[in-house]
Amino acid sequence: MYVSEISLWGAALVACVVFVAMIALAFFDSKMLRRMLVIFGATVAQMAVVVTVVWLVYQTQAWWSYFLWFLLVFFLSTCWCLYPLQAMWKKMLWPVCAGTLVGCIVLGGSAMLCLPLSVFLSVYSVLAACMTASLMQTMMGYQRSMQHPEALCDSLLPQVRTLAQPLVMVIPMLYAGMLLGGVPALEGLLVIFMLIAASFVANISAGVIALLMLRKRKGQK
Repeated sequence: MYVSEISLWGAALVACVVFVAMIALAFFDSKMLRRMLVIFGATVAQMAVVVTVVWLVYQTQAWWSYFLWFLLVFFLSTCWCLYPLQAMWKKMLWPVCAGTLVGCIVLGGSAMLCLPLSVFLSVYSVLAACMTASLMQTMMGYQRSMQHPEALCDSLLPQVRTLAQPLVMVIPMLYAGMLLGGVPALEGLLVIFMLIAASFVANISAGVIALLMLRKRKGQK
C-alpha cells in the first residue's frame, strides 16, 4: 500500500512563501495581483476538472472514460489554440477545431497501438500538448501573414520548427521512463521512433487542414 511521504512542514513553508510573495506583489502592483489571482483560480478550476477525469479513467479503465479524456483534451487544446487569437476566434473556430480533432485522433490511435493502456493517458496527453503548441504557432503565423496572402503556405514553417522543440525535450524523458520501467532498449527505441512519426503526421495534418479551411473560407469571400 502506498503511503504518502509529503512533509506537512514543507507544504506549510511553501504556503508561507506564496503568501509573502502575494503581499509583496500587492505593494508593488495591486492590479497585477488581482490578475494573478484570477489566473490562479482559473488554473485551479481546470486542474480540478482534469484530476477528476483522470481519476475516473484510472478507476474504471473503460472505453467511455478514455473517450471522456479524449474529449477533454480536444476541448482544452482547442481553447488553448484560440486564446491568443481572440480577435479572430470566430473566423478560426472551425478550422482550429477540425485541425485539432484530426491531430488528436492520429495521436490517440497511434499511442493506443504503440503503448499499453496503463501508460497511454500520460503519453497521449504530453504529445497532445506538443501538437497544440505547434498548431497555436501556426495559427498565429497565419494571423501575422493576413496582409500577405502569398505567404499563407509559409505559415507551416513555424509549426515545423515548434514541433521539434518540445519533442527534443519530451521524447528523451519518455524513453528514460521506459528504460526505468524495464522495457528493453531496442524495443523502447522502436516505440519512440513510432511516436515521433505519429507526432509529425499529427502536427502537419492539423496545420494543413486548418490552413486549407481558412484559405477556402477566404476564397469564398
